[in-house]
Amino acid sequence: MPRPRSRVRRSQELIEIHHPAPLKGPIDKKYAGKWVAIRHRRIIDADADFEALCDRMEAKGIEDKVILMKPLEPGIWIL
Repeated sequence: MPRPRSRVRRSQELIEIHHPAPLKGPIDKKYAGKWVAIRHRRIIDADADFEALCDRMEAKGIEDKVILMKPLEPGIWIL
């Protein structure tokens, strides 16, 4: 007969961490291949040049508050 599990071990199994998606919906095709700045789950700016986008975010004073990412072109999969 197996030993009963302790309370600590049982509670550790029930912890579930959920991270929301960076955006509320899918990214439009017009942003494919460009760098986008995301804040509060919305795209606030986009540019093909990373440095130019960073400079604009720094000029606004929100460079630490945005997520910068480059969406892939449709049909490209990375495994």
